[in-house]
Parts: sequence; C-alpha cells; structure tokens
Amino acid sequence: MYPFRIDTDFRAGYAWSVELARRLKLRLSLFTTVVPTSTEPVSDIYRALADAQGYYVKNFEVLHLRLTPVKSERNFLEGEFVKTFYDFTNQNPPHIIVMQSDLFSNEVMKGIIDSGKKVIVLSSKELLKSSTTKKNHAQLFITMLQSAALYNIPASFFKTISKDTSLFNSIAAFFRRG
Repeated sequence: MYPFRIDTDFRAGYAWSVELARRLKLRLSLFTTVVPTSTEPVSDIYRALADAQGYYVKNFEVLHLRLTPVKSERNFLEGEFVKTFYDFTNQNPPHIIVMQSDLFSNEVMKGIIDSGKKVIVLSSKELLKSSTTKKNHAQLFITMLQSAALYNIPASFFKTISKDTSLFNSIAAFFRRG
C-alpha cells in the first residue's frame, strides 16, 4: 500500500512503490483522501497520479525495458487523512505499507510501526536526490532501498527481492567497479 497526499511531491515514492510491487509480483494499493475544498477532487488526484506515473515510466525505464504494468487498486476516501488512513488499514490490513518519511508526524509514524504493520519508510531527502539522478532502474531501486527504514519486515521479503536478476546484476556491477 502506498499512501500519498496530492499537495506534496510523491512522485519518487510512488515510482519506487510501483517498482517494488512489480518485483514482488503484487498489486499496488493506493490510498489518499479527497480534498473537499477542490472543485474536482477526484480529477485532481488522477492528474497527480498521471504525473507520478510519468515519473515512474521515465526514471525506471518502463517503456525501454518493456516492463509489464503493475495492477493497482485505488482507495480515494473522504475524511481527515490520518484518521481515515488508520481506519482503512485497520479494516483492510495491507501486505506492506510504503510511505515517505515526511507523510506523517513522528508520533503517527511510531503508532503505525508499533501496531505491528509491515512498514517501509522512504527517506524524503533521498527521494529528492533521486529526482535528479541518472542511475539505471535497478541502481535507483537499490539506492532508495538502502536509505529506507524497514519495520516488521519478514526475511521472506529479502528472499523474494534477492531472486530479481536485474538487482543482482546491478549489485555485482557496483562491486566490480571497486
């Protein structure tokens, strides 16, 4: 699950989450709340997602590598973001929650982690740096994973990721340069 707010730059986090879902062969669940003050709240969400998808296609070389699209489900709910997120994840426990480090306050983030949910927190600082990088898709994925904080993640996650040959080749190339 990838929760986001359209009033923040979530493109790099979205792209990494899509790539993680593709590598784990999972469906990506998107979560946000509808901004009631907007004249076309759902249209605003889809415009922001289209921009994020464009970022993903460009930076993760989706077209060049002929990667299959990731299936997603959209959960655009009315209500205050934090409370609606808590309610939704309690009623629909996600496999893994991927979120940017600046999405919630530290107190809210701690509550989510302490609840036992599997959480990957992407460093917002690294996400900003990744916006200007010229790394290939596997290197970009690894760089962002290295700077992420992982909570309650089972060992099976790493076993699944380690079976990805493009990641293995990227890591091997990195060590060959040294």
